[in-house]
Amino acid sequence: MLSNNIQKIIKQFFPDIAVAFGGGYCNTELRSLRDPRIFEFVDFISLDDGEGPLLKIVKYLDGSVSIDELERTYVLEDNQVVYKDKIPNTIYHHRNLPAPDYSGLPFEKYVSFLDVVNPMHRMWTDARWNKLTISHGCYWKQCSFCDVSLDYIGNYQNTTAEDLVDKIEKIVKDTGITGFHFVDEAAPPKMLRALSNTLIERKVNITWWTNIRFEKTFDFELCEVMAKSGCIAVTGGLEVASDRLLTKMKKGVDIAQVTRVTHNFSSTNIMVHAYLMYGFPTQTEQETIDSLEVVRQLFEKNCIQSAFWHLFTTTVHSPIGKNPEDFGITITGPVFEGFAQNDLNHEDPQGANHPNYTKGLNLALHNYLNGTGFDTPLQHWFDFPIPEVSHSEELIDGFLA
Repeated sequence: MLSNNIQKIIKQFFPDIAVAFGGGYCNTELRSLRDPRIFEFVDFISLDDGEGPLLKIVKYLDGSVSIDELERTYVLEDNQVVYKDKIPNTIYHHRNLPAPDYSGLPFEKYVSFLDVVNPMHRMWTDARWNKLTISHGCYWKQCSFCDVSLDYIGNYQNTTAEDLVDKIEKIVKDTGITGFHFVDEAAPPKMLRALSNTLIERKVNITWWTNIRFEKTFDFELCEVMAKSGCIAVTGGLEVASDRLLTKMKKGVDIAQVTRVTHNFSSTNIMVHAYLMYGFPTQTEQETIDSLEVVRQLFEKNCIQSAFWHLFTTTVHSPIGKNPEDFGITITGPVFEGFAQNDLNHEDPQGANHPNYTKGLNLALHNYLNGTGFDTPLQHWFDFPIPEVSHSEELIDGFLA
């Protein structure tokens, strides 16, 4: 809504300025665009990696190519939405991209604010971080809930640690800012080791954090090297915290492995944020309560220091959205009306009524985030009867032993 208001003002007062959209929202929500009304605010909408499409848009605007030369770009012709995709596409491999240029940005005018007490959410909003990508896409690209069919996940490309540190040094020189957020879908452990060692060897002093998978490769020694190179935090998906469901979603980890990896990070003073999910297809009430118990113990043992619950939603580009019958659910809508198409409604005859658990899960997590409530029975967080926990109170201790 804010973006549309900005574009409306631009079109009203500066009608000669061309406006282009791209990025995550367009790539996931607007791939089937048919509604022409958005072009009241925008002239071009590009999909997937934007370097090639943006270059062609610039060339089209300066008259050096025709509109039919555009790549992966929606335009409006005769009040109809038309997708222009000149083949072959202009593709820039990740290893060949230059460092992003942040020079000249008025960093002193950027607003820093704290909207929630969650420590990882605070890092997202309460500091200035240079954004950089270690690797394009995801090296795992198997999780059944994820948009693995789309380019930004499925097209994995890598570069070298030397190249990355060259870019880091240039960005620091341009901005004077030594904080980096590596915005990978999942930063590869091999690359993180190489990057950390290169930062140390070249005496490049930065502070950084990134998103990972809780791979067993992250042993204490690797975590220690990452911390020495400036890593202060990682985020990763614990998701449903149920071994049955982690297998069903092809996450490639189990609770024991997550426990040991998060402990390694925490032992080297790297903060760990866990993405949590509830309502995955066929997830029962018992599994939800057991998952909460796993989360409670992980906080109590200081394996994780931050987390956030997400209610599962089927998306049209995920394996679940494409083959819902394989996961025991039925898609019930919504009807596509020509604009955004991503989130799907579903019925899960085998699962619990998970929206009922939202308040209790969040209330418990709020207490764990603040170091309280570990001795409080889980029933206390809910205003309806829940099952008894089936996990041992020493579950996480056993994995750490």
